[in-house]
Amino acid sequence: MIVAVALLGRGNGPLYLRAFGDHAKDDLRFHFIAHAALDQLDDKLAARRAAASAASTAASSSLDSYIGMLYPIDSMRVYGYLTNSRIKLLTVIDDEEVKEAQMRAFFRRLHQVYVETVSNPFFDA
Repeated sequence: MIVAVALLGRGNGPLYLRAFGDHAKDDLRFHFIAHAALDQLDDKLAARRAAASAASTAASSSLDSYIGMLYPIDSMRVYGYLTNSRIKLLTVIDDEEVKEAQMRAFFRRLHQVYVETVSNPFFDA
């Protein structure tokens, strides 16, 4: 079950953070979790870039936006996704097994909703 969702901008500032269910009162905790996830996300991206530069240039052009599980914390897991415009999408879920295909599909849909929202001329941030 999804516990929280966070969108972080290019400068790592929170664009949106929402906790769900019983965790809705723990907004400050999820701010901490989201910002702690940024370190892990940067480490994974650096490792991907190093691996891609060591491999062929054709492989480096097809880096996946889905980062995967960033780290476990307490009884939760944090997953990440990076858009082409450097917007970071983070999801905190209960400590249950999640299929990678489900998380990829969720992040693609979340990214699509984000793009549709900011592309709306009537949307006011």
